[in-house]
Amino acid sequence: MKRYDTKDIRNIVIVGQRGAGKTSLAEAMLFSAGRTTRLGSVDDNTSNFDTEPEEIKRCSTIHTAVAWAEWKKRKINILDTPGAADFFYDMKMAAKVSGAAVIVVSATDGVQVGTEKTWAALQERGIPAAVFISQMDRERANFTDALKSVKDKLSKQAAPLQVPIGSETSFNGVVDLVSQKAFIFSEDGKELREEEIPADLTDVVESNRESLMETIAESDDALLAKFLEDMTLSDEDMRSGLASAIFSGKIVPVLCGAGKRNFGSRLLMDLIAIHFPSPADGVKAVAMDGDTEVELDADSDAPAVAFVFKTASADIGKMTMMRVMRGTLGGEAVLVNANNRNKERFGQLYALTGKKRDNVDKASAGDIVAVAKLKSTRTGDTICAEKNELIVPTLEKPLGVTRYSVKPKSKADEDKLGTRLNEVLEEDPTLTVVREPDFGEIILAGTGQIHIDTTVERLKRAGVEVDMTLPRVPYRETIRKPVGRTEGKHKKQTGGRGQFGVCYIEMKPLDETAEGDDIVSLEYGGKFHFNNAIFGGSIPRQWIPSVEKGVRERMRRGVIAGYPVMNIEVTLVDGKYHDVDSSDFAFQLAGSKGFQAAVKNASPVLLEPIYAMEITVPDDCMGDIMGDITSKRGRPLGSESNGRNITVQAQAPLAEIQRYSADLESMTSGRGSFSLYFDHYEEVPSNLADKIISASNMEEDEE
Repeated sequence: MKRYDTKDIRNIVIVGQRGAGKTSLAEAMLFSAGRTTRLGSVDDNTSNFDTEPEEIKRCSTIHTAVAWAEWKKRKINILDTPGAADFFYDMKMAAKVSGAAVIVVSATDGVQVGTEKTWAALQERGIPAAVFISQMDRERANFTDALKSVKDKLSKQAAPLQVPIGSETSFNGVVDLVSQKAFIFSEDGKELREEEIPADLTDVVESNRESLMETIAESDDALLAKFLEDMTLSDEDMRSGLASAIFSGKIVPVLCGAGKRNFGSRLLMDLIAIHFPSPADGVKAVAMDGDTEVELDADSDAPAVAFVFKTASADIGKMTMMRVMRGTLGGEAVLVNANNRNKERFGQLYALTGKKRDNVDKASAGDIVAVAKLKSTRTGDTICAEKNELIVPTLEKPLGVTRYSVKPKSKADEDKLGTRLNEVLEEDPTLTVVREPDFGEIILAGTGQIHIDTTVERLKRAGVEVDMTLPRVPYRETIRKPVGRTEGKHKKQTGGRGQFGVCYIEMKPLDETAEGDDIVSLEYGGKFHFNNAIFGGSIPRQWIPSVEKGVRERMRRGVIAGYPVMNIEVTLVDGKYHDVDSSDFAFQLAGSKGFQAAVKNASPVLLEPIYAMEITVPDDCMGDIMGDITSKRGRPLGSESNGRNITVQAQAPLAEIQRYSADLESMTSGRGSFSLYFDHYEEVPSNLADKIISASNMEEDEE
């Protein structure tokens, strides 16, 4: 395919709530531009964007997909993003390499919570945006109400460029407020027929055009002076002022249509091609040269810099998608990954349309391309020309709020699990895999239930099946009161040399904030302090560390329920030994047994992890959220209003919120989001602790 100059490129991210019609609109754009010969559909599995089995199963976008189309001699790179909250990071990465956004809002539902969150992310990015009110042909579709929700929840600068003709099933065209022309859509949407403005819309069109004219005039001093002089602007003045007003954010243009019928895509692409900025004119990318921040001009003659925003599997191997931030890609034998300093040999460049590939000889600054089989490059990395190594900052990865223990179903699955998990992690940086040190479980953590479910489905597709269970809760044990001199004795005679070791210890609780050279921070949390108060050689010096080792080993194994013990101070005060039968091993067991005995006399308690939660929901869900937190033994700590949303701060035991992602989805119909992180440990209520302890079948050290 031909090479496009930077000034002729438009990078567009399509965003919005799940189910609003983003992918249908993207398919319509491809069809109108002649990139496809039939209108792709999510419903009948012919989509060019939703091609993964997990997406086809759910009829919903899970991975950002890239396509391109030529319109009015401009190359429009289209990034279709997921709408589910689980994949918010994917959307933000796509927005990072885009020069403008199209926000899709359903005409039946208006702006929802997910779209508000997305709008906030776009504002941070600082790129211009347009709103496309979709699904205008549906029952209960209402352009006026949807536009009001856009103005109320997203931006007061939202200004309609069109007035719809007809409603619901009779929707068949729009009136363009700039040209004052009525356009009727053909059956397939690929043709526009000009007609007179319907008489019943004359007043509405005139009123909306006047408002649009005033808004455009106010965005530019010269246009404002002209408007105040004549109280009007020409069509040409309005067109020329629209681009600068959009770029500055003084206008968020609003269009409408129906993606599944290809109504409105042509007029949207006109807006993108004519009024949206090219990479040369848009928000400049920023890179780091060591500690120095550098702005990257979209200069195709400068040394190459490209940012990787997505990695995916393809039939020819791993496909790495990137935007050329500066310079030109193509023809280089070797480039450098600035993040790890490894050299990468580039092969063929591709322009993608979902899974389909067009060969590209060279890609100008600002273009989006893909390359296969890079060895050490991951999502978020920067590729540079040699000796010109800059790093484009990536996004902070979200915390994994939904966690499951995964176990291979068979020996064959066990052998392949590690390899397949690494492959999945390469493609999806929002996943984490850790081995839980307390129980040896493999923990798969993601951003929500859908995220985890689709990952497990991908593993199965790659030939590995796993069983999923909730992870065991990492309880801890500690004591509430000090205990005096307690004996730990190990004595065993089996013929020949025996085993003998006796120690006497004292114990007391240790404050977690305690500091000191001898106070140890335990790897599983909490503190430990071991004092040696032996005088007179009642235990030889070489075996005192053995006592501490036995105590530490027993702390790790637990005493009352099999969970690690923390925040303990142990003092070794006395002991006995035998010249022949005492040994390192004997005193380790003596220390372990003494520790067990002391803990049982020191009012032992079970502790549970308490997590801090930040939950954002529509204000009409506030009562349900508060009641649910309380029912989960949680504590609401406060709330803050943010428009129509409420952000609730709370604390709750991990044992009660391991399925919170699914619970929140149910309570808010997918309109809520949350984050959580470990805060502290608290004592488990006695009635629950008794059940946990009785189920543990804790074993004593054998004699």
